[in-house]
Amino acid sequence: MKTIKVFIWLIAVLLVALFSCKDSEEVYDTGDYKYYLTIQSQVRLHLADNAEDESGMAVSPEIDRLSRTIFYMQQSVVNNDSVQGETLAKEAALIAVCDSLYQSYADMNPANKGNVICFVKLIRSRLHSDGTVKDAVTLKYYQFWFEKSGNGGGNGGQDSDDYLAKPDSLEAVDLGLSVLWANCNIGANQPRDYGARLAWGDPTGKLCSGQGIGWNGNGYTWSTDNYGGNNPPADIAETALDVVTTNWGDGWHIPSYSEAKELCDQCQWKLRTWGDIKWYEVIGPNGNSIIMPLAGMFGDDVNSGKRFQAGPYGVGERGYYWTSSSCTTPSTAEQRSYGVNEGVVTAWCFKFNSIDGDELTPVFIDHLRAMHMSIRPVKNK
Repeated sequence: MKTIKVFIWLIAVLLVALFSCKDSEEVYDTGDYKYYLTIQSQVRLHLADNAEDESGMAVSPEIDRLSRTIFYMQQSVVNNDSVQGETLAKEAALIAVCDSLYQSYADMNPANKGNVICFVKLIRSRLHSDGTVKDAVTLKYYQFWFEKSGNGGGNGGQDSDDYLAKPDSLEAVDLGLSVLWANCNIGANQPRDYGARLAWGDPTGKLCSGQGIGWNGNGYTWSTDNYGGNNPPADIAETALDVVTTNWGDGWHIPSYSEAKELCDQCQWKLRTWGDIKWYEVIGPNGNSIIMPLAGMFGDDVNSGKRFQAGPYGVGERGYYWTSSSCTTPSTAEQRSYGVNEGVVTAWCFKFNSIDGDELTPVFIDHLRAMHMSIRPVKNK
């Protein structure tokens, strides 16, 4: 009798285990693999197999090459969008095609002759039975650039002179603060675009070489009239040094330290994601909100000795945004950045990091004015 009871108990345990495994399999059944590209570009791409933009006008050869390369990558991904069964061989083939297209682009565009202006990630994910996309993995990360004549720019190498012009999608959003905030960065076409990374006090958006700025092992030396010169104004908002006022006019300007502090201290900052792309939704006291992309920054890595304008750093993970206010005497609550021992005037910026998640408060630091960061314009009410 005891043996029969043990046998029945074992059968019961096996049945429970069997059904538990079935339920678990249904919950975690991820179905087909899905592949897609995430694209963040500082220039308007035309992802079609021709060299015309939406208006039918021819685009520049540089942008055409960039657009065609990414277009053919997309086509390769679309052709492998639903891969069933064993995926490793097909996945390797897909990566090989993308690598080949990327290498062809690299062969035509020497990397040392242009700044990185476009970032592409090849993503693999699974579609769960409940319709949600999960388990996203970055298979490959590509950086694109194109050859730029002249001295290039912190703008990322755009050839057109109007890349800093007001975008058609521009809105002035009332967050319940003292000024209205643009819904996108300067140089961006849409709210989630990174836009241009610009030096402080450069109304042209074209300075990038760092000429006239040196590093002596302890701090930066300064012998240039660029970036506001050795003795810049206390605030450049709505002056000839304000890249926003110069290009947008109509009351638009770089936010001052105090205006940026309002945004950082009086708003809620919520981390949002789509696939592996992250940004912050900044919700004002009145409930209206704007998007703040994590565009990183360009700048010199003094510890490794890399050239000025190296980078970008922190793309997709950190945001660095200039204010219009210079800094000569930082408060004890903030940490002063490079060049303090050389008497070089810095400028205030605010930064935020996606690892902090929701409910973060951005940190204000001062930084070398030749660094290239994002700018979010504001408009007077």
